[in-house]
Amino acid sequence: MMNEPEKIISDLFKYPAPIVFIIGRYATGKTDFALRIAETLLQSQIVDKVGTNIKVEHNPNFDYITNIPSLKKWLASDRLRKLFILDEAGIHVDTRNPMGRINREIRHLGFLLRKFRGKLIFVSQRAKDIEGTFRDTDIWLATFHKFSKKRAVLFSNISDVPLVIENIPRTNVKFDTYDIAEFGTESTDFEPETQEQAMLKEWLEHGNYRKVARQFGIAHTTQAKRIILEQIKNLLLTKA
Repeated sequence: MMNEPEKIISDLFKYPAPIVFIIGRYATGKTDFALRIAETLLQSQIVDKVGTNIKVEHNPNFDYITNIPSLKKWLASDRLRKLFILDEAGIHVDTRNPMGRINREIRHLGFLLRKFRGKLIFVSQRAKDIEGTFRDTDIWLATFHKFSKKRAVLFSNISDVPLVIENIPRTNVKFDTYDIAEFGTESTDFEPETQEQAMLKEWLEHGNYRKVARQFGIAHTTQAKRIILEQIKNLLLTKA
């Protein structure tokens, strides 16, 4: 039997409106809660795939997506039910720049999400930075206001009464709490399709074999280095 937070989440996300916000002050567990929601929806079979710009340790249920072209491709790739989590949304989608390219692209995607059978969670410290784009439309579903790591208040378009949620469990998904979740309008030249390619991309960004080995569950740093060097060789041969 589901505990109360999981039941509330599962019941809420069965509604068709696709846009959800998670807001709250620093260190209230917003990112952790977003990943917990994803876990719950996967376990409840309400969604089939999750994408996010959060760097989680290698997990086959989570696709790492950091730009609009990749997000569009991912949404349109099949007919599976998808959830995308955009962390640091207040940085990337800012109502003070309503005609900015990324704002226009995200707004357009927001209205197409139903066609793609998708849901979109925005994670941000302040509601006013992002909510104005969607709050007054019928695609807004709910806002979770996190007051602490264990407590949130839910406002939704299916009830006039706010709902207090307590004893929220932590996510089981491991992620880098201090990483800045990137997101942009341009695709990178190199988009990984396999774990080995994802390891190469991580190394190209940070240049740390030990960190790559730890993130992808590789037992020895030398093994991770060997895989990365092999991928570099393959990449050079492909471009030759």
